[in-house]
Amino acid sequence: MKKILLACAAASALFCGTLWAKAPKANKTLPFNKGVNLPVWMEYGRFNSLLYGKKDFENLKSIGVEAVRIPVWFDIWADKANDYLIDQECFDILDRAIDWCENLGLYVIIDFHNDCSGASQTPPRIENVLLKIWPQIAGRYKSRSDKVIYEVMNEPHFESGNTKADIAKWGKVQGKVLEAIRAVDTKHYVVVGGGYWDSLDSMLSLPFYKDDKLIYNFHDYTPFLFTHQGASWTFSKRIKKVPFPYSKEKMPPLPPNATDAEKWEMDNYEQDSSEKTLSAPLDKAVEFANKRNAALMCNEFGVLMTYADSAERANWYRTKCKWMDERNIARLSWDYTQEFGLFKSANESRFPDDLNKQLLDAMGYKYPEGAKSGTWFSHAKESGDWTIYKDGSAGYIQVQSWSVQGSLAASDTSSSERFISLKELKPYDELLFQFKEACDFTSLKDSGAKLEFYVKSLDKWFDITVYLRDMESKIFPWRASFIVGSDIAKSDGRWHKVSIPLSSLNDVGGWTEKTQWKNSEGKFDWKLIDALVFQNNNHSSKEGYALRDIKIVQ
Repeated sequence: MKKILLACAAASALFCGTLWAKAPKANKTLPFNKGVNLPVWMEYGRFNSLLYGKKDFENLKSIGVEAVRIPVWFDIWADKANDYLIDQECFDILDRAIDWCENLGLYVIIDFHNDCSGASQTPPRIENVLLKIWPQIAGRYKSRSDKVIYEVMNEPHFESGNTKADIAKWGKVQGKVLEAIRAVDTKHYVVVGGGYWDSLDSMLSLPFYKDDKLIYNFHDYTPFLFTHQGASWTFSKRIKKVPFPYSKEKMPPLPPNATDAEKWEMDNYEQDSSEKTLSAPLDKAVEFANKRNAALMCNEFGVLMTYADSAERANWYRTKCKWMDERNIARLSWDYTQEFGLFKSANESRFPDDLNKQLLDAMGYKYPEGAKSGTWFSHAKESGDWTIYKDGSAGYIQVQSWSVQGSLAASDTSSSERFISLKELKPYDELLFQFKEACDFTSLKDSGAKLEFYVKSLDKWFDITVYLRDMESKIFPWRASFIVGSDIAKSDGRWHKVSIPLSSLNDVGGWTEKTQWKNSEGKFDWKLIDALVFQNNNHSSKEGYALRDIKIVQ
C-alpha cells in the first residue's frame, strides 16, 4: 500500500509540476474563493425542499466553504397560468437560505437552473420566461446584502442543430435579461455564461455587456471520460476504471462491440487528459475576463464517485483547484451530498462521520475535528424528542418524493401548522423520511412506543401503507408495515390522529425494481432502520392525502 501511495504522489507531482509558463491571473477577484452546489433541494419537484436546513449551512461553514450555489427549477415554483408568478413557498425557502448565509458570512448564488438532462433542450422562447421570473427575484432581494448573487441561467442549450447560431441567440437573450434585472436591481453581482451548456468556449463568444458587476462563468468536467466514467446517462457508461493522470498500463479495455464514440474517447484520452490540454483553456478564460475587467468563476466542476479510484479522484480535484486558485478563478464544486459530493457515499451523508477527508484536503477544506454527529437518531436519544416532522420542518431527516405533486409546507385555515400535502398520486407513490444511518429501534418497539401522526383525505378509496425500511436496502430493502385506510381515518377531509404501536408493524417482505416483490424471509432487522415511508397503495388518487405532526411516542 505504501508503494502505491508513493507512486500516486510521484505521478501527482509530475502532473502538477511547473511544465508551462507561469499561470496568468484574473485581475478582478471575488470576495470568496471556494464553495459547493446544493442540487436536488429545489429541483425536480417540491418534495425535496427539506433536504437541507440551517445546520447544513453551519456545517459547510465549519469546513471552510465560502459560497453556496442553489439551483432552482423555477418552472415548478411558478404559476404559468398567472404570468409565471413565483410561489411564496419558493421565496420562503430562499429567504431562509439567504438569512443563514448572511448570518454565517457565506455568499449565495440564486441559479435559474431547470432541466439540463442529456436529452433536454432549452425552450426556444425561454426569453419570455426569464423576463417574467427575474424581475420578481431581483425585486425581492434588491435590498439584501452583497452576499446575494444572481445567475441568469444554468447551461442554456437550444440544440437547434446550429450551435454557432444558438450561442449567438443566447448572448442576445442574456443581454435582455440583464437589462430587466438592472431595471430593478443595480446593486448585486450577476453571473453570466455561454450559450452551449456553459462551456468555456461558448463563454468566450459572449457579446460585450455594458455592466461592471458581472461574473463570467464556465463549467469544467474535463477530461469527460474520467469525470463521468460509468455514468448511466452518458456515452461512456460502459467504460470504467479510467485512471487520472493517464497511464497506459492502467487503461481499461474497450467494451465489447465498442461504438465509434467509445473508441474516439479512449484513443484521445492521453491527449485530452494532459496538463497542456486541460490548463490552456483556463488561460484563455483569464485573458477574456481581464479584457472585460470582470471576475471569473467556475461554478460547476467535479468527478462522479461511483467508479473513479478514490485517490485519483482526489488528485483530479487537487489539480483543478490548484490551477483555478493560481488564476484567481472562484470555484464551486458539483456537489455536496450527491454522487459528485464531499462524502464517501451518496447514500450516507452523516456530518462529519461520512465526510471524505482525502477529498476535503484536496479541495482546501478542513475536517471538523470534534464535531458531533448530526443525525436525527442521536439527537432524539439525547433529547427524548422523537419528532419526525412538524410544522414544515423535519430537522435532521431528509424528506424526498420524486413523483407526487403538492407541498412539504402547505397551509390552510383548518390548521395553524404547516403540513405535507400529497396530490395526484399514482399507484405505489412514496414519501420517504430518510434517517441517513442505521437506527436501532429495538428498545422503542419492546417498550411499547408508537408511531403517531395526523392524516386527512377526501379520497373515498383512501388506502396507504406505512412502513419502516431496514438498512439492508444496500442488499435488499426489507420492510415492516401497517395499512391505514378509511376504516382508521375517515375520508371526510378532517384531521384524524393515527397511533400505531411499532410492535404492530409486520415483516411483510420488500421490493426492488430488479427483483420485484419478495415475501418475508424473516430478515427484517429492527436494529437497522434507515427510513420511514408512506406509500399510496394500488390505486391512483387525485385528491391524495395530507400529513402533519409525525413522531414516535414512548
